[in-house]
Amino acid sequence: MDCTLYKSRTYRSVISAGFGFCLTHFRLFFKSSWLMALAFAVVFAVMEMLSAVQMPAIIATIMKQVFIQKAPLHMETVQQFMLTIGSILLLTVLCIVVFAITYGTVLKKLKEHHDTNTMTVPKRWLAICPRLMGRTLKGVFFSILMGLIPVLIVTVGIAVLVMFVGMAPYTMIITIVMLTLLIILLCLPLVFVFMKYVLNSGKSYFSLLPGTFAIGMRHWGHIFTAVLIGGLVVGMIIVVFSLPAAILSQAHYASQEGFLNGDILGMPDYITTLSFITYFLTGFGLVYLFLPMLMITYYLYGSIETYEQEKNKLRYEENIIS
Repeated sequence: MDCTLYKSRTYRSVISAGFGFCLTHFRLFFKSSWLMALAFAVVFAVMEMLSAVQMPAIIATIMKQVFIQKAPLHMETVQQFMLTIGSILLLTVLCIVVFAITYGTVLKKLKEHHDTNTMTVPKRWLAICPRLMGRTLKGVFFSILMGLIPVLIVTVGIAVLVMFVGMAPYTMIITIVMLTLLIILLCLPLVFVFMKYVLNSGKSYFSLLPGTFAIGMRHWGHIFTAVLIGGLVVGMIIVVFSLPAAILSQAHYASQEGFLNGDILGMPDYITTLSFITYFLTGFGLVYLFLPMLMITYYLYGSIETYEQEKNKLRYEENIIS
């Protein structure tokens, strides 16, 4: 297949190139990232154990004390609830950080391909590049931040309107959800900004942001179509792959619901070990199931850059002729 990055492509060609590049070089990407992927899988498994196993048990205990026994909450239960919530939030952030660093090992190979049109097989188990990992982490953080700020502004603005003007709760929720979806759609060019920032060292994120985001907005339809179709394909695969973990989580919730209604907990003794192994394998697999989307973003970047270069070259030639 044609692995050339700088080539003007349709959204179909971008998706095809992204999936093809991922499958062709999967062993290389796996060898570059598997140790960090294991670290992500551990963090993901611990987070899921807290949110899908421990949290339902705590909530069931609280509801039983308040609604069935009609007794005041024990301070120990409240402390356990707050500690679990805080741990889940902390682990969620840690998941994002480790996931970004894991993809930094893959982006190291993409940068090599970007610079030389070739990729070499890593000679070490953990061939890290601290600068590129840090750049990847900052790119992810700044991109999330640029999407969250408008959402927070909209949410606060609507909350102020509710206080002074009055708005039905359902109307407020629907308004926030619709505006959030609109903001997400408008922020799609950030995937182009992210890739350009990671692959072009020496420039800060915010110095690249205005001009690069404007270019991305001009190609919004191209980005939207490629991300939507590629995301649907990857999303369906992820849903099927994650079914065992989802079924296991539902079993934990159902068990605690039965406990709340007076039944005994019907989970076997080995369920904790089985849950951790299932969530661990799910987390490890998710790293590589999301990989095609990174490759689609990579070829989107190359296609847009090629189009802009060709347009500027044509404009320059027209100015010379005139």
